[in-house]
Amino acid sequence: MKLKHNIVLVLLVFGASCNKKTVVFKFSNFNISSVKYPVANDSSRSCTFSADIPIIEAGNATLVDSINAFISNNFFGKFSNKNLSLKEKVQAESDSFYQIYLNDFSEFNQSDFSLTYEYDLKLTIPFYNQQYLTLKNENYDYMTGAHGNYSTLYYVFNAENGKLLSVNDLVSDTLKLQEIAKQQFYKLKNIDANIPINEQGYWFEKKVFSLNNNFGLLNDTLIFTYNPYEITNYAEGQTELKIPMNLLK
Repeated sequence: MKLKHNIVLVLLVFGASCNKKTVVFKFSNFNISSVKYPVANDSSRSCTFSADIPIIEAGNATLVDSINAFISNNFFGKFSNKNLSLKEKVQAESDSFYQIYLNDFSEFNQSDFSLTYEYDLKLTIPFYNQQYLTLKNENYDYMTGAHGNYSTLYYVFNAENGKLLSVNDLVSDTLKLQEIAKQQFYKLKNIDANIPINEQGYWFEKKVFSLNNNFGLLNDTLIFTYNPYEITNYAEGQTELKIPMNLLK
């Protein structure tokens, strides 16, 4: 098993050159990865677990507590009743995943059945300024079947009070956002506006294009991500829709 603990220090300078404000934002990337084989020298039966998460260590105290609590409760919440640190919860998640594998493996131990499980969680902070912080969750799991499952999820927080934000907190004219997003989506996917969208391989609710709630803020751009099976088949993969904020003014 490999453990990594890399410290990242972000210095952000805001304001005019004569009146600069430096914000110190410090977090560490904690990484754990392991590959376990219940049968020695049998690579067809293995359990792989990896997690890479940021642990906020310095900055706005309210934000620090909010982000760390969000990560702990939303990704490792099943251990909330135990007095564990966030790092210990990650280790406990790894142990729990392997136990699930062993339980399933015991059912096939006497056969030639190949059993491979894999879980990967990567949390990053792709954007942070004096007002907002974006947390990105990229995850993948495979527990037999034709293919694994993966998704990308975003969470945008108020950098002052740590509150999780909705798109309404960032955009005042959501109708304009919806219309611009529709134009961008139709262009990206070569959608024929004269044919109902759900007759062109999509599964939108109410049979009309709509934005989901999975959005992130990256510099001056809103990014909406549709994950596999959300609006169309798995083979189409993810769809990323990028909308420059200046189009919403």
